[in-house]
Amino acid sequence: MISRPVFIVIAIAAVAFLVYSMVSIIGIQSQIRERKAELDDLKEQITVQEIKNEEIQKLYDSTGSDFSALAEQIARDDLDYIKEGERVFVNVAGD
Repeated sequence: MISRPVFIVIAIAAVAFLVYSMVSIIGIQSQIRERKAELDDLKEQITVQEIKNEEIQKLYDSTGSDFSALAEQIARDDLDYIKEGERVFVNVAGD
């Protein structure tokens, strides 16, 4: 039979192992949640980029082989460029 001091040491070791395992599991679950949030953000960015790509493809298809018109439209819409001598009015009221 196992003596009492040996049994106590084994019990303490088992409890310590269980505590360590629980702390590890909690840490891993926290990392999983963080990675899922990052994945959701990346999926959203991909969706936004795919929509932009579709808009550019539609614009390209509508202009045919005239790339200058496509480049001008992209510069106006995405980069907020204007033609020389052109005026842009901004509604500061936010309406």
